[in-house]
Amino acid sequence: MPPKVRELIGELERAGFVNRGGRGNHRNFVHPEVAKPITISGNLGDDAKHYQIRAVRLAMAFSHNGVESMRDSARYAKIVEWSEEDQCYVGSAPGLIFAGCHGEDEKAVFEELCQVVEEAIELYRKDGKPLPPATSGCDLANRLQSVV
Repeated sequence: MPPKVRELIGELERAGFVNRGGRGNHRNFVHPEVAKPITISGNLGDDAKHYQIRAVRLAMAFSHNGVESMRDSARYAKIVEWSEEDQCYVGSAPGLIFAGCHGEDEKAVFEELCQVVEEAIELYRKDGKPLPPATSGCDLANRLQSVV
């Protein structure tokens, strides 16, 4: 069962994020070590959406006061999308790996993609190669909307 919106808010507050308010049931949290605010919407008792949970984990990874320090894997955007051609979900990490993973369940593909990214980073390290430039924090979601 997913956590409640109130639980995500509690995690953010414990990590030093401050609620700067918002309209309706939207709350905008900021942190001095995180470049972008994180918006959490919904009533306190609502189940958190999967994208909200991922966003909180990522934001906390960027915060040195968060539960975990920034991992190299958090520096790369991870995309899971439906492929009509393949009739399955396909996961990719542009800029880090070619191809990725696929499957019938979107959430399972994302979890597998995270593992693939960790393994790719480990291979770069073993080979003594520098990691490619980071792709997270590049506002890909908004940039991709203008492509359509």
